[in-house]
Order: sequence, then C-alpha cells, then structure tokens
Amino acid sequence: MNRAPVGDSARPDPPSTLNRRDVEVLTCLADGKSTAQIAAVLSVSGNTARTRIRRVQGKLDVTGREAAVRAAQDLGILRIPRPRHPTG
Repeated sequence: MNRAPVGDSARPDPPSTLNRRDVEVLTCLADGKSTAQIAAVLSVSGNTARTRIRRVQGKLDVTGREAAVRAAQDLGILRIPRPRHPTG
C-alpha cells in the first residue's frame, strides 16, 4: 500500500473528500456547539456525532475541534464572518 508523504502535502483534497454532512458538522463546530447539540442538529446519537467529528478531523488531518474549524477556514470550506466593530 502506498502512503502519501507526511506533512501538508498529505492533507486530502477537501472538496472531494468532505461531504455535505461533514460541512454540517464543521458548521456546528464553528458555532461552538457541544457534542450533544451537534447530535440534536444532525438527528443522530451522541456516539454517532462523536464519530462524525473524529472523521472530519481525520479528513482534515487535524486534532481537535478548533483545529478542524481553522483548517476548514484556511481551505475555504467555511466562511465565518468577522465580527463587526461598532462605529463611534
């Protein structure tokens, strides 16, 4: 079995590997939702939500929720608006 080299070049091409459900998970993560809240949004069990979160992290080759959100932003998968500062 051939393995890709370790590093950034080993990161899969997200548009082809991330599906609609993965993007839903990432959106929930970006909103700061808990595993239970993500399960409710996706209408799945808590165990399934945890599995989906881990799979998304694996597809993005990251560890942790914040890292997954940052990677998705860097790859243009998630567009999170910057907070507006009140004008004075």
